Amino acid sequence: MNAKDKSRQEYMARINRVIDYIEKNLNEVITLEKIAQIACFSPFHFHRIFSTLTNETLNSFVQRLRIEKAARQLSNDKTVSISEIADKCGFGSVAHFSRTFRKYFGLTAKEFRETEKAIFSIDGFYYSKNGQVTRKINQTGPDFKGQLCGDNLNLLNHSKFIIMDTKIEIKEMPEFNVVYCRHTGSFNQIGKAYEKLIKWAAPRGLVRFPETKTITVYHDDPAITEIEQVRQSACITVDNDVQAEGEFGKMTLASGKYAVGHFEIDEKGFEKAWNTMCLWFTESGYQPRDGYPYELYYNSPEEDANGKFVLDICIPVKTL
Repeated sequence: MNAKDKSRQEYMARINRVIDYIEKNLNEVITLEKIAQIACFSPFHFHRIFSTLTNETLNSFVQRLRIEKAARQLSNDKTVSISEIADKCGFGSVAHFSRTFRKYFGLTAKEFRETEKAIFSIDGFYYSKNGQVTRKINQTGPDFKGQLCGDNLNLLNHSKFIIMDTKIEIKEMPEFNVVYCRHTGSFNQIGKAYEKLIKWAAPRGLVRFPETKTITVYHDDPAITEIEQVRQSACITVDNDVQAEGEFGKMTLASGKYAVGHFEIDEKGFEKAWNTMCLWFTESGYQPRDGYPYELYYNSPEEDANGKFVLDICIPVKTL
């Protein structure tokens, strides 16, 4: 590895450390000086490096994560007031939150909460439970007319095409310590992050299947976040004393109550599997809570006779 690649990996490690901090502290005051200190850069140098590696300024990134977190909470929990959500997401006032939210989504927070929530995903389009076409930002999509024969789909009458027959249970999941390689963008490119992770981990004796588990962690909701900015982490489980280095980071997936669905699917089945989980929430008496949803894999599809992924989809939950 040449000096340029080493420098980029070290910079990415510091930026990942910063992003992990921001995600955990969105309700706090986040300053350039504090973040630069975490990254071990001067504020001026950090600002340039962050913008170069993420294609966003620090302020834009923090504001986007805050407003998207607020949007998820507005959709998932109707019992929490808008002012409480604004406070939990780090906005100094309801007025500031309201202006920012409307600028980002083109709707007031109240209007957004009252729109049909995206439940199903089919070929990049999102639909509510009753088949209404929605945008990623949960707005009705008038410019989709004609692309979908001018009609909303009756999704419940076509359930066999979009959901799977599987058992979904509430389970207490253990804590996982993981080393990750982060990926931003299209879901079908996450394999490249796994290749880099395994290439780094295997010579260090950290890949010991089946004891070692592989996990894909989802940081963003693609029904809200543009796909080019959706963050995923390719992970392997490790002992607590293992240290990450370079572009690889380390984090802990919290123990607790999760909705867990078990699936055996090929590469094209992931959309239907997630649709199944999302529909379950509308009828279960549970709602997603703060925390990372993830896929926990039990095999490698290359070693399966039918090329199937055997996995659990795990979503942190609380009662309605």
